[in-house]
Amino acid sequence: MKRKRTIEKVAKRDRRVEYRVNDEEYAIGLKNATACGMTISEYGRMCFIGQEPKQHLTDREIEAYKSLADARGDLVHVRNALKGRTQEQIMNYFNDDEFMRNWILAINNIITQWDTIIEQLRD
Repeated sequence: MKRKRTIEKVAKRDRRVEYRVNDEEYAIGLKNATACGMTISEYGRMCFIGQEPKQHLTDREIEAYKSLADARGDLVHVRNALKGRTQEQIMNYFNDDEFMRNWILAINNIITQWDTIIEQLRD
């Protein structure tokens, strides 16, 4: 069975609002609109009706987000290493020197990733 596609029509915009700004205000508005991926008219209209347009993530923020996702994946791997194991098995793991060295290396990598992410977000 085919679904009917309905297209919501936007109410006709037949009113005009004009206001004057100085060069500095225009530059700020243009910068904000560009950061949100909008035209200055779209940005102004959104602000006019009380909405707060969201800025797109910068390349740096996207990289920090990806690093965060990677660190989360590593934490899931660490958790899964012990999940479903008996207390005795877990104790055997932690009594094994080689396992503990690998465990510490994995945890240190995660901590390093988190430190990098925090530094990126602070700058």
